[in-house]
Amino acid sequence: MFTHNSVVLAFVACASASISSRSSVTTGAGSIVPGAYIARFAAGHESCDNFYQNLSTSGVAAVQRHAFPSNIFPGTSFQIDSDADIEKILSFDQVESISPVRLFSLIAPIGQNAKSVQSRGLQSTGGSKISPRDLTDYNDTLTSHIMTGVDKLHKEGLDGSGLKIAIVDSGIDYTLPALGGGFGPGYKVAFGTDLVGDDYLGTNTPVPDDDPMDCFGHGTHVAGIIAASNDPYVLGVAPNATLGIYKVFGCQDGTVANDVLISAFTMAHNDGADIISASLGFPNGWPEEPFSAAVGAIVAAGTPCILAAGNDGSDGVFYASSASAGKDVTSVGAVENTHLPQVLNRGLYSIDNGSQINFGEALTWGSFGNISLPIWADNYDTSVVDDGCSSFNTNLTDKIALIRRGTCTFDTKVSNAIAAGATYVMFYNNAPGTIPASVSNLECAGAGMVDPETGATWIEALASGKKVVLSFNTNLPLEIVSPGPLSTPTGGFINTYTTWGLANDLAIKPVVSAPGGDILSTYLSAAGSYAVMSGTSMATPFIAGVAGLLIQSRGGKALSPKEINAALSSTATPLNYNDNSATVYSYLTSVAQQGAGLVNAYAVIHANLTLSEYNLPLNDTTNFVKKPTFIVKNTGSEAVTYSLTHDPAMNVYAFTAGETTSIPAFPPPIDTQYSSALITPSSFTLSPNEQQEIALSITPSSKLNAAQVPIYSGFVKITSSAGANETYQIPYAGVATSLRSIPIVIPGSAFFNSAYGFTNVPFQNATVPGYKLGIPITMYATNSWATAYARIDVVGVNVTNTVNLQGLKAVGSVPLFPQKWIPRNAGLAGAFNGTLADGSVIKAGIYKFVVRVEKAGGVFANGEVEEYSSRNFYMG
Repeated sequence: MFTHNSVVLAFVACASASISSRSSVTTGAGSIVPGAYIARFAAGHESCDNFYQNLSTSGVAAVQRHAFPSNIFPGTSFQIDSDADIEKILSFDQVESISPVRLFSLIAPIGQNAKSVQSRGLQSTGGSKISPRDLTDYNDTLTSHIMTGVDKLHKEGLDGSGLKIAIVDSGIDYTLPALGGGFGPGYKVAFGTDLVGDDYLGTNTPVPDDDPMDCFGHGTHVAGIIAASNDPYVLGVAPNATLGIYKVFGCQDGTVANDVLISAFTMAHNDGADIISASLGFPNGWPEEPFSAAVGAIVAAGTPCILAAGNDGSDGVFYASSASAGKDVTSVGAVENTHLPQVLNRGLYSIDNGSQINFGEALTWGSFGNISLPIWADNYDTSVVDDGCSSFNTNLTDKIALIRRGTCTFDTKVSNAIAAGATYVMFYNNAPGTIPASVSNLECAGAGMVDPETGATWIEALASGKKVVLSFNTNLPLEIVSPGPLSTPTGGFINTYTTWGLANDLAIKPVVSAPGGDILSTYLSAAGSYAVMSGTSMATPFIAGVAGLLIQSRGGKALSPKEINAALSSTATPLNYNDNSATVYSYLTSVAQQGAGLVNAYAVIHANLTLSEYNLPLNDTTNFVKKPTFIVKNTGSEAVTYSLTHDPAMNVYAFTAGETTSIPAFPPPIDTQYSSALITPSSFTLSPNEQQEIALSITPSSKLNAAQVPIYSGFVKITSSAGANETYQIPYAGVATSLRSIPIVIPGSAFFNSAYGFTNVPFQNATVPGYKLGIPITMYATNSWATAYARIDVVGVNVTNTVNLQGLKAVGSVPLFPQKWIPRNAGLAGAFNGTLADGSVIKAGIYKFVVRVEKAGGVFANGEVEEYSSRNFYMG
């Protein structure tokens, strides 16, 4: 997934049942395509022709959108004119489930605004594959490779040869020599297609073609992380892997309908991809939600699917993404690079008409074009913290304002410079390297940033009365700085934008983490060919590459997705907590943030111990897993003695003390009253190919505040007598309260609205004003916790209730209800104009709405429900 600039999270594959009964349509949260639905067929009824024949016979006018292959996802997507027809379609014996077609959006990457980089002609050379021999002689200087041991694997000749890795994304600029210089058999990018066309916006009709050329950039960056080769700056994790690309985004908008994604992933699976990598998704967190269930279906069919955990870390815990929440899907968190590579525009500066000297700047707004202007600074103190935060008393016409980063926003600094007559601004950083400054002032022609050393040089010259002139020329080449300065203080820690788990079923997500912050990779040739981006979008292809090296190291033998997850997880390095500051914490961050920790690619390949499980979810207190077990097997050539110990991680709370209606933003409340563990056996010796079952009993601290919904977690560490490099682990996590105690709907959050005379009338008010049939009334309630099932039904007060809706006598349901798999904060919204979900129209009379939601971890049919009734209203 990207972060603040243009990412994709991830969907993989074929949808699974979104409706388990014949009486509900899954909608959840997010935008839906009006009138568009996905039908999944029951076993033995896979014919699309029969489905559309049934529609015609039933008088339902429908247009087919997509037909899905029956080997993974038997079904189709279609467009209808009336949502009321859904009740009729659900009655077909052929139909197992129906869910609306939903839109998913790209998530902007955190880091460099790569689209601002102008084409400067800095191209890599060559176009053929790197052979294993070439790779063993290659001096890999990418710090993301060094911090994970990928560089050592390259030295051993592992390069991804023979692997087919499919990417679902915005396309690939395959004209780049680093990505093979062409598309089709015999090239690095050998298979795939464009499912949507360049003008696709998500809601318009796709115009597929055979050319998956990238015009957005994200897919090209992802592809380079996996498989770039023969390039002076970028090398992929698996540079000799063959790539497939399934283009699902247009040039201007990162939005796609999920039926397009189902088609893309079904194609990738059926085209023989060994691995599917996708950095797109939506914060839903339900494994049963159609997107996640689809991923689970393709994983269950044997194809590993690597998906981004998401970039919603600021939104707190329990916010896992679809489809990374799917069963056995490899959900990936992001770790900050140890260094800060940079892609800089090149300029020239001179002091007192001396010789011109090269410098690099990170252009963040507009363009400096072809100019030559003197710089001016208001403050000669290079440690000033609030430079440019107040107005300037100087005329800056025909001058470039030089301003130090700090305190106020970049836009505030720019606005003050513009008010003084400047049209260009150059920032200098207050930390190593450069960052993309957030500027949006339309009066600013160009804004950029230089590193603190360059800024200090200019300030020193200005302070001594010298004239400093900056010159720019659009023909100057880009400057690539790699590995760049140290990333302090966050290098090597989990990026705080990584989305926190747990999933809504309390599965442990993410599974593992990888370098994703400040990653240099390939980019559109028309935009400079290189970019530095950040996000779980960048970490995801890294793990896809490592998985490819693992399969290659086993001679191409197919490994199950679960086996791959176990190899990644058991050899990872757990990381300490970091809150994006210089504060040093001595305790491990929660498994709900890091999964198993930072991938150790070298250990993945050279492990001599396998684990049957990749993590141990313990659930909540109601469904507590008292004695989880796992099996370890010695796959080495010698007998080894193993010692097992407990490494607890910090606890995190979902709520602050006294609060149960809003999960706080990052950082979450933390508690270091650790869990205890009983491990049986705690020591044993295994001969080659011998295995041992381990039983674990975890007791969370009794001092945790259950009302705040604590997530406790940690690791069982397995130390080997074979040496320090033979250390393994398995993470666990659980919730030290009963989820059924958590209110789903925020009390007092339900309101009425109508175009017929009233606004924001609370449910608790007296009878709302009457209104006429056909005039929509809307209601909205805020849910602070996820729910698997919700209903909004219409109950007659002086009108006979004719139907029993799961224990409630009513006249019917609000259109598009019931709903399933609703994430927290999605809201429950309904619109009612007198026409019920089945298309019938109510009689004039007095009615009320009844909202019912299934409690977390509960069962609706067992009465584990929250219920809210509105005041009466008259409709007639």
